[in-house]
Amino acid sequence: MELATVNTDKGNINISRLTIETIIHLVLKDIKGVVVPKKPGLREFSNKINKSAQEKNEGTSQEIKIEIKPDSIIINLFLIINYGIRIPDLTWEIQAKVKEKLKEIAGLDINIINIHINGIRYPNKYQNKDKLMIPEMFVKIF
Repeated sequence: MELATVNTDKGNINISRLTIETIIHLVLKDIKGVVVPKKPGLREFSNKINKSAQEKNEGTSQEIKIEIKPDSIIINLFLIINYGIRIPDLTWEIQAKVKEKLKEIAGLDINIINIHINGIRYPNKYQNKDKLMIPEMFVKIF
């Protein structure tokens, strides 16, 4: 298990990847326009049960991926958003709130938060059930 380490004057604090994912999940729940991804524990359980289904749907899944390196933490958020939301404003809000909350709760300084928009969820009145097309987009803002 990879741990993020926060150095303090009294020693080190180790924070697990699951803890970081849970904090991010709570932040995303409060942001209007984001379809909230699966909870971290539920995703791990479903990954163990059906790995092949995950590989087939990799491009459309919603996930929180965290890469912990000795000198930095890189967060990749793969999200689906609601129709009618301005993507740059939403991604800037997500980046700011995630960075702020991780600093506040865990003391982690996050430098890189990549946001990948995997799709748009349209309201029912715009959906044509025969030809529902959700464009896959990639947004990376620093």
